[in-house]
Amino acid sequence: MIKIAKYEDDFCAMYCQNKRKIIAYGAGNGLKRNFDKLTSIDYICDLNATEIKEFNGVRVIEPNELQDLKEPLYIIVFIYNSTTYMEVCNALKKYQIDAVIFHYFNNISFGYSFWGTSKSYQLAEEHRKLSVNLVCQDGAWIFKKFADRMCEHLSQYDIDVAISSNTQSSADINHHIPYVAYEPYANDTLMITHVDNMKKVMLLEKQLKTASMGICMSNDTMDRLVLYGIPRNKLCYINPAQDSVIKPHKYVIGITHKCHDTEDLRKRATALLDVLEGVNPLYFKFSIMGAGWNKIIERMRERGFEVNYYPEFIYDTYNALMQEIDYFLYMGFDEGTMGYLDALTAGAGTIVTPQGYHLDTDCQIDYPCCTVSQFRDAFLDLQKKKEMRIQAVSNWTWENYVLKHLEVWNYILKRKDLKELYKNQSCYNDGIFSVMVDDNRI
Repeated sequence: MIKIAKYEDDFCAMYCQNKRKIIAYGAGNGLKRNFDKLTSIDYICDLNATEIKEFNGVRVIEPNELQDLKEPLYIIVFIYNSTTYMEVCNALKKYQIDAVIFHYFNNISFGYSFWGTSKSYQLAEEHRKLSVNLVCQDGAWIFKKFADRMCEHLSQYDIDVAISSNTQSSADINHHIPYVAYEPYANDTLMITHVDNMKKVMLLEKQLKTASMGICMSNDTMDRLVLYGIPRNKLCYINPAQDSVIKPHKYVIGITHKCHDTEDLRKRATALLDVLEGVNPLYFKFSIMGAGWNKIIERMRERGFEVNYYPEFIYDTYNALMQEIDYFLYMGFDEGTMGYLDALTAGAGTIVTPQGYHLDTDCQIDYPCCTVSQFRDAFLDLQKKKEMRIQAVSNWTWENYVLKHLEVWNYILKRKDLKELYKNQSCYNDGIFSVMVDDNRI
């Protein structure tokens, strides 16, 4: 009597309640890549048994020899393709055997390595080229970009990588971008994002019974899924990547007064060169309106600062300029400048002297400055804030994104020793360092 188990039929529960001999069917790559997870294989069944004879110390028998065992069996089929799996099931029905047949790659139990083996962490053949199939059904938008970028960078590491709309049984890893269209396979990983309702949580819970790992985009999402009941050992996170092509937006600094002659220092315009000493021109550009700035602007440009200069006052141009600046700069001590009022009206920040009617508005000056060093510190503070924003994602590159995926995949497939996978410890928190590693694998 042959019974074909469904996905929901829990092999682990059946085996614990009613122990039988376990037969692994198919001595191919499917078994080879998962054999180290198994501890109770009694026989291996394969059509080419006369040629193979033995597989990792286990005797290989032909299908007709199953009848000679004369006892109830559990047959676990290690063949990826579901159509071929059904052909095997139908072929076994002609034999006089009492067996329940399970598909290793489509059964609720096998995502967990249910034997709880204490075997040491065994390495796969590292010389064999890794094959990765990026499963993406998105044709034009953000998920397609993820697939394209990953394919581009993975191909630089001597990896057989392809993008397809379906799972490929021949691939070592099928990485689903995103998780929604996943079809159960044991060594697959899922890109997890947009989990915004309980229906999706329940879908993930089912998928991760067979998939090897769900890869979230953030620690926050990973933690929330754990709270919803998703097993922590089936989750990790890898922060997304940015294209590294966008250049920093420069602060636009507005100055709207004349530069008086050297004997009239009320505006302190010449001090601007001292203020900008040590300031990075990558982060600032200037829009200056007013006569007399030519020599100072020439020096500024020599230092690399971008300057838009309007030597004459033109009312419409002035209004447009004020609406484009990020900060308004004024270093004089002559009760104030009317440009300060217009800058506030435009919503711009202010780097000005705290005097005159500058003090009488309800809005505080962003950077109240009196000395050259204070004005310089204001620029350096803005520069530091810009640098911190840039540095916050400077390592979130596509290269690092795929390398972190490779670490997780090599862990799943046992292609690398954990000591090697952990060599970048303390360099980042996501990727392999967010995987809950089983103690007996260290």
